[in-house]
Amino acid sequence: MYDGRAVGVGPRWLPVALTARRSEVWPRPKRGNVGVDSGLSLIAACYGVGMLSSLLARWSGRLAIGVGHLAALAGAAAGLGVSLVILLGGPGRTLTQPLPILFPFARLSLSVDGLSAYFLLVISLVAVAAAIYGPAYLRAHSPEAGRARQAAQVFALNMFLGCMTFLCCAGDALTFLLCWEGMTLSSYVLVVSDDRDGENARAGLLYMVMAHGGTALLLVAFLALTERGGAFDFAALRAAADHLDSTTRTTLFFLALGGFATKAGVVPLHVWLPRAHPAAPSHVSALMSGVMLKVAIYGILRFAFDLLAPVDGPLPPSWGWTVLVVGTISAVLGVLYALQQHDLKRLLAFHSVENIGIILIGVGLAMILWRQDGVSGALATVALTAALLHTVNHAAFKGLLFLGAGSVLCRTHIRNIEELGGLARRMPWTAGLFLLGAVAISALPPLNGFVSEWLTFQALLGGGSRVHGPAGLVIVFSAAMLALTGGLAAACFAKAFGVTFLGRPRTAQAEHATEAPPSMIAGMVWLALLCVALGVAPGYAIRLLDAPTAMLLHGPAASAVVTARGPLVLSAALTPSGTDATAISMTMMAALLIALTAMAWILRHGLRRSPARAAPTWTCGMSPTTRFDYTATAFAKPLRLVFAALYHPRREVTRETAGTPYVVQRIHYAGEIVDLAETQIYHRVEREISALSRTIRARSTGRIYGYIGFVLGTLIVALLLIGVIYR
Repeated sequence: MYDGRAVGVGPRWLPVALTARRSEVWPRPKRGNVGVDSGLSLIAACYGVGMLSSLLARWSGRLAIGVGHLAALAGAAAGLGVSLVILLGGPGRTLTQPLPILFPFARLSLSVDGLSAYFLLVISLVAVAAAIYGPAYLRAHSPEAGRARQAAQVFALNMFLGCMTFLCCAGDALTFLLCWEGMTLSSYVLVVSDDRDGENARAGLLYMVMAHGGTALLLVAFLALTERGGAFDFAALRAAADHLDSTTRTTLFFLALGGFATKAGVVPLHVWLPRAHPAAPSHVSALMSGVMLKVAIYGILRFAFDLLAPVDGPLPPSWGWTVLVVGTISAVLGVLYALQQHDLKRLLAFHSVENIGIILIGVGLAMILWRQDGVSGALATVALTAALLHTVNHAAFKGLLFLGAGSVLCRTHIRNIEELGGLARRMPWTAGLFLLGAVAISALPPLNGFVSEWLTFQALLGGGSRVHGPAGLVIVFSAAMLALTGGLAAACFAKAFGVTFLGRPRTAQAEHATEAPPSMIAGMVWLALLCVALGVAPGYAIRLLDAPTAMLLHGPAASAVVTARGPLVLSAALTPSGTDATAISMTMMAALLIALTAMAWILRHGLRRSPARAAPTWTCGMSPTTRFDYTATAFAKPLRLVFAALYHPRREVTRETAGTPYVVQRIHYAGEIVDLAETQIYHRVEREISALSRTIRARSTGRIYGYIGFVLGTLIVALLLIGVIYR
């Protein structure tokens, strides 16, 4: 059995791994773990049945879709049960289950601790809604889909959910990487599954290139730890990390951060996200935006606080400050770019960039304050609690918004909000639920988005008061940018909801839209109830954060620091004496809002003595038309002018005249904004690679001797580099 010393990869440790007895490598599950072990097996069985149900498409595509989504629903329900057993079982509970031996050089395993269970909970909550929503959506949105496409969608959906689930429960590096790659490939299939004009295929290609670039960075980080640990399991990687010098430790962290940030869509690695998320079916978009991005957050937390964390002392300062700054930039730029989007699903995709940035602000601040003297330990707990709470909050309201956008799309087949309007009367359930999600994502009370952003503000303000000098100014600046982000998000969703659901229909598709099927509404209602529950009674949700916060920070649990006055009053113990610095009752705020709403309704309708009179809208003698309504372009133009240096707006105005330039019949306006990361980074890299390729092609002789020379030269350079590294 491996004794903890760092040894090389190869024959020196391989026979040891092969000859070790199973009882030595894998401890037998403790008494009471049988239920959770069977729960993991049930999850695997459900998603496996869902993948096999794709075979039913040979006889009936509708049957395959129904059975596949039913299996996904069962797997998500089992995931909820397993996660709640771990989270409510108390901090420090970890359950390990060995997997069948598939490779002679590694033992695969599953290990469910507090962090794994929490992210399993997040995945399962959104998966329940997606499984309920999906069948009716696929029938309504793509009724002409063939059996092959239906089989691929069912297979890939269950594989996608299964890989995300078991990635968060992986107990070794190989299981982690296999599930990571399976998650990427299955989501790619879902992105390109509804390709009609080649746009989805291009989005899928960009996604694959970016995702595999991030995977390459993760592979290097894992293999470097594996080479030093002599095994793939996380326990060996932790032991190997204990002997790393500070430079190597930091290098491995930033390699892992780059890989996870690519999947999370952090600026400037976000360019694939606004293309891939709108291309996928809407319930898959909800999973990709609400869940898949959080798997990358799980990876960052696992590496920073678990695998690479020093045994004693704080984390290297560069880690936390980098994550804080990158998160702040992503939050601001994400919402600014979202404001200028008219494609409803693309707008929501950019808001995912914003909310990932908000989560990273909390994570970065927790990394900065962890294991610092004084009250910083409580502040680190508040910061990490805010980040984890915003993780589930974003999954709930972003999943709800994508499902709402999908309902609009399946009834109108239009994503451009300029061509919609007036849907609130034709789709009242969808409009009401979308409005609830818009209020939640805008961080307005009493819904869940307000709770996590309020906690993030508390952590930032507390950190700014205790960290002095330029570092304190950075934290205060981050708090100011978070406030700006909240205001811009509210403006963006005022535009999105108003232009889409209010006013008059601008096209025939919007004019003849009807309400979504009941199963689609049920999926949205599930997430809407989560938004309300997490906002009105946040204390009950924070109890679920005790296990991950205590496990990662080795300090007080979340509920001991954040909910000092009970589950219905949100409070934070941030002062050195341990008293509450601030407190707010979300339940009382919700009750007050309901009372004010009822009072306004009574004043508006209940006390009216004379009947209401209806009259046509006065428009200076003209009949009102859709041209009178405020457009999304006009709504966003003031901010486009303010941030013109960032947007680099382009516009084209064409005038149609009636034979003379003095009589203008019609004016056509077209405008767009530029993503600076795409133009200044990726387009330049693309041009350089294309130029290099043309140069190599021009130098190609077409003779076999020249190609052999290229191969030999590359081999010599590679051997020299390996010799320098391992000298």
